[in-house]
Amino acid sequence: MTETTSLIQRQRQRKFHRRSRNGCSTCKAKHIRCDERKPLCTYCLRHGGECGYPDGDDGSSTTDASRGSVSRDGSREPHEPAESSLHLVDATPKDPFLGTSYDMPHKSRSLFQLFANTKVLYTTRVERGADSFIVHKALSHPGFLHAALLMTALHWAWATGDVEHFRVPYLYHKLQAIRFVTDQLENPDAAGHDGTIAAVSSLALVENALGSVDAVSSHLRGLAKIRELQGRDRRPRKMGLLQRMIMMAARRVSSRPVWDILDISRTDDVHQSMIISLIRVALRPIYSLNVLGSSCDSGEPLSEILARKAARPGNALAQVGSVDSSRSGFIACYFYLYVIMSEGPVDPFMLSWFIEQLLADVCRTEEPMQKGQYSSSLWLWSVMFGACATAAAKTSDELERSQIKVLRDAYLDKIYVVSQLLRLKSWEAAKSTLRLFAWDDDFDGEMELRAIWEEAVWQDDGRRHSADIEIRPYASSVRTCA
Repeated sequence: MTETTSLIQRQRQRKFHRRSRNGCSTCKAKHIRCDERKPLCTYCLRHGGECGYPDGDDGSSTTDASRGSVSRDGSREPHEPAESSLHLVDATPKDPFLGTSYDMPHKSRSLFQLFANTKVLYTTRVERGADSFIVHKALSHPGFLHAALLMTALHWAWATGDVEHFRVPYLYHKLQAIRFVTDQLENPDAAGHDGTIAAVSSLALVENALGSVDAVSSHLRGLAKIRELQGRDRRPRKMGLLQRMIMMAARRVSSRPVWDILDISRTDDVHQSMIISLIRVALRPIYSLNVLGSSCDSGEPLSEILARKAARPGNALAQVGSVDSSRSGFIACYFYLYVIMSEGPVDPFMLSWFIEQLLADVCRTEEPMQKGQYSSSLWLWSVMFGACATAAAKTSDELERSQIKVLRDAYLDKIYVVSQLLRLKSWEAAKSTLRLFAWDDDFDGEMELRAIWEEAVWQDDGRRHSADIEIRPYASSVRTCA
């Protein structure tokens, strides 16, 4: 009897839990334990809460004051804290979809919070800057929203290796994006909206990153159909500089001897996805870039040309076997997308994801390049290409312009760094370095590239003398990428 009573008493005892005094507003409002992870605690990440923390993370002064002070004789005297020490926290959960027409499923809300608060550069999660224009755009159009959540699920897999965590919302938004694009294609005006293009582009990007070539082919045909609908009532224009750079690089890489290509891909210790992606589209293409680029001169619709391409079987949601392989597939697909769209400026929403990943590679390889462990000619070509990408942005407001300018300035800074390191005093010297990787002597974008290089090297309306050369440490340049 005594043993039974003691057993019951032990079962009734509460287990000890460390109290969280600095938890987020959502956990405090729900009276649950917060693990205080930032920028999102585990509960808010899984359930879509607004993970906000009060000013002053430790909160010790306020807590101690509320307990009262102790007198000399040990008795506790009441104490009212000063008004300035009080921190009022709005614990009301904030719904970013309040007032919109979106019916966001519960499991998708944590994915959206992850997108709104963080971004992944290579495999590193960093805090997304406040007031990001791509978050505003995601809330402005269903196509942008589906694209943002599909891309975020993919980037989460790169950062964590976990495909299962967001499998349900990934499949949901993939299906919704396909339905949305199918509906939009019935209306030529709606089909040409940047949000529709973002939705079909994101479908192609994530499928190619996950190795499903047949699905990629279908989405690229959809994008070609959109381009045809856009081009019915206007004359074709000249291909943009970004697209011409892609075409030139693929053409030059494919003309190299096999041993030369192997040397490019193996001699550098650090993998850079853009270079591998160019080799991938040149030697193992889903579609010939020459066919895509010259389709304007053909009387046959591009979507019908692409339809004749036999698709290879693939998985709808494969495991990410290698981050480098997945990222190179992701970036390679951007090359197809922009060559299909072909003409001039592109919407900054999808472009910003592309530019940030390219810049992450540039930052990762900067230190090895400065130490002579990474090809300086490849690095110069990469930063010139990135600067071309920023110039292709079709910005529509001051917020977009200012944030794209930050990325452009980062690339101009990198061009300056490598030009001073290699002591490139003229455009002809810079062009000779670019030729070591990919350059056509009759390239019709040379004047545009020269203007970019001169802006980077001779900026501030004055010539920088060799005495002013100072190569910044790698650590300081990484912060630019974040």
